[in-house]
Amino acid sequence: MYTFIVVDDEHLIRKGLLKKLEASEHKMTLVGEADNGAEALELIESLSPDIVFTDMRMPEMDGQWLIRTVSQRFPHIKLIVISGHTDFDYMQEAISAKVVNYLLKPFSRDEVQRALQQAILTLEQERALKQEVVQLTVETEQMKIDADHQTFLHVVLSPHLPAKRPIFRSREFAVLLEAKLLLFMMIYSPKPFIVEHLPSFPQSLYIPHPQSEQLVFLMMCDPGDTVAELQKRAVLYAERILAETTTAECCIGISLPLSDVSRIRDAHHQTILALDQRSITDFGKCYTYTEENNTLSSLRWSRSHELLFSIESGSVSKVQELIADFFAFFLQQPDALLAHLKEQCRDIVAETKRLLQHYLQSGSGVNGNASSSLEAVLDISFDMESIRQYMDKVLTGTALLLQEYNPYRSDQVIDNVRKYIDVHYAKNLTLEWVSSLFYLNPSYLSYLFKEKHGENFTDYVNRLRIEQAKRALTLTEDKVYRIAKQLGYDNPKYFFRVFKKVTGLTPEEFRKQYKVTCSTKEPGHE
Repeated sequence: MYTFIVVDDEHLIRKGLLKKLEASEHKMTLVGEADNGAEALELIESLSPDIVFTDMRMPEMDGQWLIRTVSQRFPHIKLIVISGHTDFDYMQEAISAKVVNYLLKPFSRDEVQRALQQAILTLEQERALKQEVVQLTVETEQMKIDADHQTFLHVVLSPHLPAKRPIFRSREFAVLLEAKLLLFMMIYSPKPFIVEHLPSFPQSLYIPHPQSEQLVFLMMCDPGDTVAELQKRAVLYAERILAETTTAECCIGISLPLSDVSRIRDAHHQTILALDQRSITDFGKCYTYTEENNTLSSLRWSRSHELLFSIESGSVSKVQELIADFFAFFLQQPDALLAHLKEQCRDIVAETKRLLQHYLQSGSGVNGNASSSLEAVLDISFDMESIRQYMDKVLTGTALLLQEYNPYRSDQVIDNVRKYIDVHYAKNLTLEWVSSLFYLNPSYLSYLFKEKHGENFTDYVNRLRIEQAKRALTLTEDKVYRIAKQLGYDNPKYFFRVFKKVTGLTPEEFRKQYKVTCSTKEPGHE
């Protein structure tokens, strides 16, 4: 659709021109008529037509003045001159003003149509070129935004601080470098987010998490706020997001304000800690990180040793049963925080990895990397179900893998007990604990063990530990108390007594004697 005006002081000429334009194949709309240049300019200023048909000789302000003014102020408007004169000055002015065509009266319908076609062709070419430039500009800016997204995410998710300050090239990210204060928020939902559905805020931008559709980052920039004002505004934004989000289980972690974009990684860690320090069943709120000491109270599920034993023995059904009990335990604790759950998940997965390394003599493979993959999962999981799914996958998968290595297949239960001790001597083994794993009465287990192996349960465990302690004393320079702890002795004094009882020497005396013996065996020693 194109618009035009007709400027001529003769009404019949205007009427004849409009008649000739009716047959145009293009959709044309007349938006005004004028009989002099002054009226025409008013129409042009108010209506901005695409094409102007104008006479050259008119009262008051003539066509020469009009086409000169329009070409200077409105270069996008196409001018077609209709004149009854071939005056050189007129022609020269028309050429200077870059008119599309110069029609001499009387003109035919075909002449008008050709001039119109030429004007429209020029308009289409210019619009296409402008659209191409706009599209190129948009694509270029989008490429900059995409690159800045990657730069931002690299800073946030990298395990190391950036060596130098990140550079952002897009307009929307450039404000991050100019802001005096920044604030980082992490929005979590058990269901995938659609970022476009989240409310927009000034001086802020959303960045989806690259590994999780359930996480979105929100960066807020300072428009002149103080630290307190920025924190208050962050809470207001978070409350609006929670109010407009369809899932009631959405939760938001808010970092402390930061003054340098390079510190976003620390701010991200703060939001993880803020979300982890909430009750397991607490959703639909925002949580602001504080620098107060967040030392966890003691809250431990007591059957982890039983779960690990079931994994080691390849009992998949028992593993699944205990996983259910593990999560039910935390769900039933009124004071349980998500951090409590994650802490014990880390311990269980670390022990599971140790089992794999012992039996497969390798830490490679999916399960071998379980500890690192768990951390990646815990950093993006803030509801119990997602953590449970991961733990179920890893622990039952490990149990299946270890079925063929199950060392507890002997018909003689005491042989199985001894094998368990041989692998787990560094744990805090007690007669009660081990007997519960093998469904035996502690007194009966003690009797069977002494009868089978000629020494009681405790002496056998201590002898194994002391043999390992001797190796550590001779092969490392570790402190004695550290060696004791590594071997399951929480009380160093008790370790000293046991070591001297078995070897006749204290640990320091044993290490010193070993060094003296080694030095006397060196070549050239007299």
